[in-house]
Amino acid sequence: MALLSACGDAESSGDSRLFDAEVIAETLPPEVRGAVTSYERDLRNAAANYKAEFGRLPLSFADVASVAGAREVAVNVLADGIGEQIPFSSRETAGKAANAIISTAERRILDQMKAQDAQN
Repeated sequence: MALLSACGDAESSGDSRLFDAEVIAETLPPEVRGAVTSYERDLRNAAANYKAEFGRLPLSFADVASVAGAREVAVNVLADGIGEQIPFSSRETAGKAANAIISTAERRILDQMKAQDAQN
């Protein structure tokens, strides 16, 4: 659940100031957690495939076309989960919070993979 652990980072960046992201992450329904975990696996696999093809990890996941659709699904599922937990939030606000969480987590995952790659 590396993606959900990014909630605190997204919150501290000011993108989701109205939310206590850690509490939201703890109370998300299992299907939302499952979708986010699946996206995390997709990211790691896509980065590994990119490295196999190009000899290096991508600079960002924006460079990896194969995750674009999965990213959109993950953001939407997470936004829905946030909307269920905070019913007074607008869809736009929940979407922005979800996007910030996913973006921060993508950077964290890529940084972790780069650090592992540097050690090998």
